Amino acid sequence: MKSLPLILFTFLLNWASITFADSGNYDHNDFSLSGFATVTEAVESIKSTLKNQGMEIAGVIDHAANAAKVGLELVPTQVIFFRNYRLEKKLLHRSSTVALNLPQTILVWRDQNTDKLRLLYNEAGYLFDRHSIKSKDHLLARLNKKLNQFGPLENGLVTIETDQSVEETVAKLKMVLQDNGFLIPFTFDFTELAHEGPAQLIIFGNPRVGTLLMQNQQSIGLDLPLKFLVWEDDKDQVHITYNDPRFLGKRHNLQGLDVMLGNIANRLNQLAIEGSGN
Repeated sequence: MKSLPLILFTFLLNWASITFADSGNYDHNDFSLSGFATVTEAVESIKSTLKNQGMEIAGVIDHAANAAKVGLELVPTQVIFFRNYRLEKKLLHRSSTVALNLPQTILVWRDQNTDKLRLLYNEAGYLFDRHSIKSKDHLLARLNKKLNQFGPLENGLVTIETDQSVEETVAKLKMVLQDNGFLIPFTFDFTELAHEGPAQLIIFGNPRVGTLLMQNQQSIGLDLPLKFLVWEDDKDQVHITYNDPRFLGKRHNLQGLDVMLGNIANRLNQLAIEGSGN
């Protein structure tokens, strides 16, 4: 644990999945949002800070700009994707599905109620808990063992199998997504870092749907756009794993969207099955 870079923001003993910060400080008071007038200014500074700490900026998605392209309104909102290959390799050697939460993300938006900038990122503990990554700290391991007697935590991962290769499945999924009008801003290949077998992540979305979710609860922008992880296990079986929208709804406390989330879940399942060739 101690060898992992500090960007994991420390593995905490509480079970909180996400951490918020407003115009005050975060990350041990090393950074403050109070000096920035716009989301864009804050994002540029965060990117610079991450680069100086050895991170690679994989990309930025402007949720508000994408909403405007389809005639919808959203408060200024951007999500930063950033990477550290050494860290990713360590995590992937402990769990293949952790790639569904990689690259790591930071969400920045302007709160429409307070007019302050806010920031959101995943706690390191969330990655460890969700993907069943075992801690090498014997005290934490003993604590986890005691807690596990009460049953595993819900992780919101949906996985189906395919008889195709990773490359064939990724190509098929991309075709299916594009045929259904989805945008694919990024595809990440984790194969060189993976421990078990090839692994690729497809990030895709529909601004009309994503904007409606963020209008309900801005924090869900941290988990948008949607993702399909295609990975091969140590038995050469290829899987497609994705986030259950109903899990994300609970995580971000979406209100009054149960039917919509159920419909999205059904649609994702259909797309995954079609992409799997089954």
